[in-house]
Amino acid sequence: MKIFLIVVLAILVLFLVVFGVYLTLGYLSYHFAMARNSRFKKKIEERSKKSYKENEELNKYFNKEDFEEIEVFSNDDLKLKAMYKNKQCQKLAILVHGYGGTYKDMYNYAKIYEERGYDILAIDMRAHGKSEGDFLSFGLYEHYDLLRWIDKMLEYNKNYKIVLHGVSMGASTVCMCVGEKLPNNVICVIEDCGYDNAYNQTYYVFSKMKLKVSFIYKIFYNYLKKTKNLDLKRIDMCSKLKKSSIPMLFIHGDSDNFVPTEMVYKLYECLPDTRRVLYISKDTTHAVSIENDFKEYKRHVNKFLDKYCM
Repeated sequence: MKIFLIVVLAILVLFLVVFGVYLTLGYLSYHFAMARNSRFKKKIEERSKKSYKENEELNKYFNKEDFEEIEVFSNDDLKLKAMYKNKQCQKLAILVHGYGGTYKDMYNYAKIYEERGYDILAIDMRAHGKSEGDFLSFGLYEHYDLLRWIDKMLEYNKNYKIVLHGVSMGASTVCMCVGEKLPNNVICVIEDCGYDNAYNQTYYVFSKMKLKVSFIYKIFYNYLKKTKNLDLKRIDMCSKLKKSSIPMLFIHGDSDNFVPTEMVYKLYECLPDTRRVLYISKDTTHAVSIENDFKEYKRHVNKFLDKYCM
């Protein structure tokens, strides 16, 4: 009897140890990749803040005289912030930054639209900038937030003709968004360096970090499913795009080392060729096409807008 109890206790202890290790690794990997204050995200934020300080033109652009800080509440009651420039135009560009960014990252993009006579809405995604949120969701909850922003803008002007323009995770967010039932006001979408599926993207990033990726990633994936109700495989941009009837411009760098360039071709193939345009930026890494060659980037955006928008 004693031996039996010892064996049972040993099995129980082993189970608790294994379960504890599982939870710890899941928690650490989640906080590494998705939490608001994750180390990986903070590194990107620090680089961004440094570039903001060095860019006087950017800081002058987002001033209180021209821009108004506005807010909207998400479906899960988070207060989300954005900067809105309202010149009483009938056209609006909604600009969506990437992982670790803020509305300030969209400065160069805003300039293109302003020259074309657009009002500007540059948002802070959840768990970024001034918006609330403890964690990000690689486009799932973010695309519902974007729907809220669209509705908010139509309260300002019900006749707005809207272009959605997202970069990196913001690009994947706009891809998710177009799979929903959108108002007819949304007439064009531009996605720059988005990924095709959250599972594929996070696995790729984990694989570059010299981890035992199959073991650690499986724990990370299952931890999200159990604790956050997030199935990364179901955060699928391709399946959303197939439901869309909106013209899209796909942009990607040919040397992207963060979101593999091959992903843009998967996204591109989801739309009929009558509604899709592809621009591959030469000798360009992740999400810097506009910085590497602003004139060429602007030319492709304007050509697309001339054809499909206004």
